[in-house]
Amino acid sequence: MGFISAVKDLGELKARKSDGSGCNDLDSFLQLPMPLMEDEERRGKVIRVWLNVDDPGLNPLNVSGIGKIDLVDYMAGEGDAEENKRRYLYRKPVSPAASWQFSPICKLGKGQSDPLKQLIGEDNWRSDNKSRFYKIEKVILSDYEKSGILEDGATERIMEELEGRADRIAELWSDKKRSYLLLFGIDSDGTFLYPGDVEAFRNYFSAKLEKNLGGGISGTCGLCGCTADLMVNMDKVFKFATFDKVSFLPGASDGKGVKEKVFPICDNCFSALSRGREVLDGAFLDGRTIPGVKIYIVPELLLGPRGLQIASRQTQDFIHSGIGLEGKVFRKLARQNNSLVFHFLFWEKNQAQERLHLMIEDVPPSQLKRLEDLWVECHRAFLWNSYEDPVFDPKNVTLDQGIRMTFHVLASLAGKSDQDKAVMKERTLGVLGRLLGGERVDIRGVKELMISRFTGLFANSEWLRFGGVELRRMAAVIDFLTRSNGR
Repeated sequence: MGFISAVKDLGELKARKSDGSGCNDLDSFLQLPMPLMEDEERRGKVIRVWLNVDDPGLNPLNVSGIGKIDLVDYMAGEGDAEENKRRYLYRKPVSPAASWQFSPICKLGKGQSDPLKQLIGEDNWRSDNKSRFYKIEKVILSDYEKSGILEDGATERIMEELEGRADRIAELWSDKKRSYLLLFGIDSDGTFLYPGDVEAFRNYFSAKLEKNLGGGISGTCGLCGCTADLMVNMDKVFKFATFDKVSFLPGASDGKGVKEKVFPICDNCFSALSRGREVLDGAFLDGRTIPGVKIYIVPELLLGPRGLQIASRQTQDFIHSGIGLEGKVFRKLARQNNSLVFHFLFWEKNQAQERLHLMIEDVPPSQLKRLEDLWVECHRAFLWNSYEDPVFDPKNVTLDQGIRMTFHVLASLAGKSDQDKAVMKERTLGVLGRLLGGERVDIRGVKELMISRFTGLFANSEWLRFGGVELRRMAAVIDFLTRSNGR
């Protein structure tokens, strides 16, 4: 359970860091509605809808209409990420088909060429389930009214005024480089109250959280070993399970209380894991190295979370700041010291599910440094162009390049069908997993695959143009795998 334990440790470290900063019981379950982009030209925007109410402290809220609609920068103003999570009070919906959301926030997406059409649909938004207004009414506002957070009739009043101001929203939702949120808040004497500032919205969030995340069975926690009356399953944190299929679980048909027994976790561990998942998504997620595949890189201190106090400054900075955005992820990992190990999880988003490809646990930085040194040797032997670059500089060669090259070369050996490509993708990721884990790779099988492709490559009329480069890449990858097996 190295990966799971490490995620829990990250969550506990984050909780300790947040102590004394106004944290509350909901913090572990809050998420940012969209990432904060470093590029100012791509940073998100928020279209705020100011609701007029008699008293923001009442429950239900008596909404008389909309005061104004304005545009602000995403996460504008003071406060760090944790404070903004509390302000936005957001959590991803439990399902794309759910008829409610935790928060009064609509993700509009990037600016549109015809935003008005996207808002109101082809003809009548009330019958066009693809329009944004339809979603706002049916999925966001209606359940607030049904749950008693908004007074009867509030949804209809809000939608009528939104329809009358559709041109204003369309005008604000215009930049195709940026993503937009439409957010409902309260006008309190000229101050905009975000959802997290309003008690009624917080109560709604808490009630939905308790109802939909509680497992409803007693048992023993799979992590800490405690016995509790309410357990949830790991799929509430990582959606790698597919409990919707009958008899998927070994020896049992799916039913009430069955899936919670697969890997039950108590409330405290669930809180730590949820917070840890947020840390992963924000600081330890690599989506650049392999196209279409996300990689969680989870650091685990050998002395446990409390060992961070005596760890080196380099290790402390890495745990707090993450892998960064510079792109040379594996080079940075290889530069860490051996007071920690890494767990790698390769996955991809598949609609509502998260498809798990591969997990490699307990990889020390020294193993990554070894691989990088081997790749430098391979690059110099097969890929270095001494005519263009007379002086070979190993600092310009990274393990990230080696991993990308290995994936590209092996994945390109697949046939044309989607099934062949999927099979080769899994096989290629398996090779990368063995490399990272320090296991032997089946070199003969890889060579046979390459040889089987030569006939098609040689028959390609463009072979004389790109063939030499492709052969050198193949040779570099074979040499890389061979050196890895031999040392």
